[in-house]
Amino acid sequence: MVIVSLLLLFVLAFPVLSDGGDDKTLQVIQGLYQEGVYTAASQKCMEYLQKGTGDDPYREKVIRIMIHSLYKAGDREGFLNALQFLKKEKLSPETAKEVFILGMKLFEENPEGMVKVVEFYLPYAPEEEKEKLYLKLADIYYKDEKWEEILKLPETKGVNIYRVVALYKLGRYGDVVSFTEELGKFLPEDREKVLYYRGLSLFRTGQEEKGIAVLEAISFKTPEIVKLIASYYLREKDYLKARKYLRILSLEEGYKDYAYYYLGVIYDLKKDYKKAGEFYGKASRYDTKYGKLASQRLEQLKEAGVLDGDKYFTVRIILLSEREKAEAFLKEKAPENCFVKQYKEYYGVYCGRFKSGSEAEKEKERLKKAGFKDSIIQQINAQN
Repeated sequence: MVIVSLLLLFVLAFPVLSDGGDDKTLQVIQGLYQEGVYTAASQKCMEYLQKGTGDDPYREKVIRIMIHSLYKAGDREGFLNALQFLKKEKLSPETAKEVFILGMKLFEENPEGMVKVVEFYLPYAPEEEKEKLYLKLADIYYKDEKWEEILKLPETKGVNIYRVVALYKLGRYGDVVSFTEELGKFLPEDREKVLYYRGLSLFRTGQEEKGIAVLEAISFKTPEIVKLIASYYLREKDYLKARKYLRILSLEEGYKDYAYYYLGVIYDLKKDYKKAGEFYGKASRYDTKYGKLASQRLEQLKEAGVLDGDKYFTVRIILLSEREKAEAFLKEKAPENCFVKQYKEYYGVYCGRFKSGSEAEKEKERLKKAGFKDSIIQQINAQN
């Protein structure tokens, strides 16, 4: 828009209409414009043009006054109507450029108006300028999600990335795959984005292995892409690669629960329960689907006593069917150093924590003498 603004200053620096001869209408037009009565000036211009003929030597100058008047009056609707009228005129490239510059400035915050201005100017634009105009249209259509309009534009290196996005958004994944076969038809700076949509489209057309290979080749991967790759390798049971991407994903906010949970699953499958427990523990801090799954599995591992941690020996004095009964026994009959812990589907009352079995043996004998004849020694995981 800086270039347009500079050109605009250049355009406005020129007088639009000189002496209009003896024609009173031309004199009125010139007077209204010079007095700054732009709306009336533009109306008089249109009346003059509608009555005149194509060989009028003042016709193009009147067109310039009309366009400048509409611009200075800020009359967008009138400007668009004038564009429709001017499509039937044979303008010089210079006047067409003038119309374009004024129109782009007038509609700089109005995408639909800008499209009409660009479309008007395209037949007059030099070949070297057309690609930039097509790119401008593509950008406007992209922001307005007009995917079908993008597909109507000529295929140029700058526009082609917009074409890929449009095809993908329309669900034409097979066409994306075909169109992205040759990276040479795209600008170098668009390569990563092309690969992104190519990889996703291969994935969506059932070519998952090829799609993942393409996505892995991208330098900058979004968290969603990392998650997709990780989930693919989880399904394929390639846990080494899955772990690699899950560790990357664990650094991203909003994805930590998923990453930690499946890292736990991988170590769980390897029977490395200590590592599995660590990751399940991290995932369980999140109140999400994966956090809850992690909590459930962590409890199962604890109940199974398979978590590698500091183990200790203790003496169980009784085993009851309900926690309430075990806690009542603990309160009413058990010695002071005892506690309740679940054992399979039951609840036991345990006394003491000892590093060695010999120490636990002494406690068992003491408890038997105190009347707890069914006392037995049991080794328990400290994390359980």
